[in-house]
Amino acid sequence: MTATTIVRGLPPGPPLRMLQLIRYVRDPYAMLRGYARRYGDLFTVRTARVCVMTGRPDFVKQIVTASVDQFDAIHEPGPARVLGLHGTTRMAGRALRRDRRLLVPHFQGEALNVLGGMIREAAIEAFAGFRPGETIVVREPAIAVALDIILRTVFGADTPERRQEFRTAVRAFSKGFGNAPFMLLTALKFDNDELPPYRRFGAARRRLEDLLQDAMRRARATSADGDGGPPSVLSRVVAARYDDGTAMSDEAIRDNMITALIAGHETSVVSLCWGLYWLHREPRYLQMLLDELAPLGPDADPMAWGRLPFLDAVIKETLRLWPVVTDINRKLAQPMQLGTYELPAGTNIAASSAILHYDPDLYPDGETFRPERFLERRFGPHEYLPFGGGERMCPGSHFSVYELKIVLATLLTRWRYTLLDEGTMRVKRMGAMMTPATGVRLRLDGARW
Repeated sequence: MTATTIVRGLPPGPPLRMLQLIRYVRDPYAMLRGYARRYGDLFTVRTARVCVMTGRPDFVKQIVTASVDQFDAIHEPGPARVLGLHGTTRMAGRALRRDRRLLVPHFQGEALNVLGGMIREAAIEAFAGFRPGETIVVREPAIAVALDIILRTVFGADTPERRQEFRTAVRAFSKGFGNAPFMLLTALKFDNDELPPYRRFGAARRRLEDLLQDAMRRARATSADGDGGPPSVLSRVVAARYDDGTAMSDEAIRDNMITALIAGHETSVVSLCWGLYWLHREPRYLQMLLDELAPLGPDADPMAWGRLPFLDAVIKETLRLWPVVTDINRKLAQPMQLGTYELPAGTNIAASSAILHYDPDLYPDGETFRPERFLERRFGPHEYLPFGGGERMCPGSHFSVYELKIVLATLLTRWRYTLLDEGTMRVKRMGAMMTPATGVRLRLDGARW
């Protein structure tokens, strides 16, 4: 028997690092899958950083199930400007686990029950102004829906005036980190507060922080006098305590809420666009979903929608085909062996959903929209990871799926549409996310029932 040779160092990959960065910014899906076909299960590539990339299921499992002490936080100036210095994105090890244990329950389980009505109301408000015969570019009202949902359910902005203040601040914040000069300076790791893109973004982030600080003050006052409506995620986090009875710091709460904003806002927009696109491109699946929704009606209990199996499969298949996060990155605090490579501490490694979700052994005919694959079998957390995995899995993953189910069910049970986009949909970058190039164009045909 021949002993396996262990290679200490990084696996091979394509040259021309700067060209890779440009390709990654333009279309990470095509780039990563192309390199996987060319270089195999493990390769070194330049994305936002030089990293060892894989989409092989057993390697992905090794990454997402590794010990909490296996990884360090990734400390880079660009992400720190956007996400802050005090949230879970800057933590590793047991400190990360401690803060996640406090945060995550408020984005899932019973905490979602009281939020369903607010989510449906936001969806109706954003789409109710369109008239039969009008063309809807879905991305535009989807942005309004996603932001309104976060403002109401996560930030607790319970009046039109407060929501408008937040909308203005969030738009400036999102525009700041999504513009090309900011992204390029971040990728090249320039770090100077006097550079105009950083200076403008800094002012936008401070304004958003001020609004969040005021929202925390109001949440504490509401909790003290026992008044108010359904609790927001923010109010729950403000009231939460660690095992020792202490509260999370205001700085950490602000940074974690901003992270939730980024993770939830654009993710919901992109996924809603893709979901409506695929259902109207594949009308047999649209009809199957309508048949499942019909007995409940347009004013169903949102939790009942959340339990529908085919609706769940549609959402999962949408997220499989176009995962908003194409690769989840980790920085090794300790060496790790992946296959025949022993990677040293300090190496950036990444598990790519853009590769994994098209693995032919897991997802035959992976280019095809086929929701029933999620009814035919269950996929493990190392086989399907639209929200990341392991200790750094997105805290709001359950919330995002629940939101998408309610919004999609609300729109489809109230109105009929015709898809105006023909042929294969291209993708393009809008801000920090890859989206359908046209924004998905639908014609509103009228009321559903």
